Amino acid sequence: MAETKIEYVIAIPTFIGSLLSFLASAVAIILQIARPPRRHFRHALIVNLLISDFINSLGNTISGAIFLYLGYTLSDTTPPSAACIASGYINQLSVQTIDFNILIISIIVLVSIVKSDLIARISTTNQILVCVAAWVPALITSHVALGLNAYGYVSGNWCWIKASRVDLRYGLTHGWRLFIFFATIFIYSYIYIRLQQTFKSLRTFGGTTNTQPSREVGGNLGSDTEHILVSHDITVTHELQETSQGRFHGLHNNSSQGIKSLTGNSFEVSRPTLESVSGPHYASRMPAPPNVKKMLLMNGYPLAYIILWIPGIANRLAESTGQSPRWLKALQASTQYVGLVNSLTYGISEQMRQEVWKKLKGPSSSQGHQ
Repeated sequence: MAETKIEYVIAIPTFIGSLLSFLASAVAIILQIARPPRRHFRHALIVNLLISDFINSLGNTISGAIFLYLGYTLSDTTPPSAACIASGYINQLSVQTIDFNILIISIIVLVSIVKSDLIARISTTNQILVCVAAWVPALITSHVALGLNAYGYVSGNWCWIKASRVDLRYGLTHGWRLFIFFATIFIYSYIYIRLQQTFKSLRTFGGTTNTQPSREVGGNLGSDTEHILVSHDITVTHELQETSQGRFHGLHNNSSQGIKSLTGNSFEVSRPTLESVSGPHYASRMPAPPNVKKMLLMNGYPLAYIILWIPGIANRLAESTGQSPRWLKALQASTQYVGLVNSLTYGISEQMRQEVWKKLKGPSSSQGHQ
């Protein structure tokens, strides 16, 4: 049995990351249950993601504590114990479920923009099926690795697919993760462009003297922006809703008689309405479009998720060549902070943050603003 003295400079930050992710995901799940935001499909998906993070971080916290207690690690040539095999299986199952939950959430956001009515009409049964679908690839790949006896000791505070099985590492895990990286980048890039065009069209409509109705503006604003990231699960949803709805309310209040119809796909505006709300006077009262890039980053854009995983993928690739530098092994600890970031990004809603902030400010602060 080849034993190697544990490197605490690597093991301790890794353990801290696992522990923080475990605590954060546990708190986020409790908050989602005790103070759930407005019910929405994304709420179910976020809870599904948090459960995956909780399982993954709990397993890595336990295995990390064991390795720290023993004071040594084992090479992948050492026959794995039953506990190591269980750790590898749970790690593969939970971490890949996290990956697919991220992808599914991104797809749902995209569908909310392109065809919001489809998300609004989705049944509870179909919602459950989508949540279960995130676990299906992980269940398949984790059982494949188990059947091939691929789990063993690896660098880090856990067990996983052995370094000698590079084919399985990339065929069952990293290949899928890289695909999800590129897919989410493409999806959110499209969302960013779509939102930019929406608010640009909205502002153009507010400041133009053109009396022809704009189907594009109506379609984007009435359907897309009201439903984009529509829930209190994400940070700046309230900002987006207030901005878009505030413009509609101002338009409606100023010329309520001129608006003939307002639907999710288009709206018709009569000539008097357009004349009353267009021009420099109305344009000067229109608020500037929100910072779309900031909204996307704060609304679950998986940039942090990708950045935190890059060192881990690079380290596993270096291991497959026969040697991984010490600094890269240390950077791999970043992967254990994914659960913490997911909990802060997805699990702690703006509604919850506002309530906590009000409690921290206290009654005296609120009286001072009256």
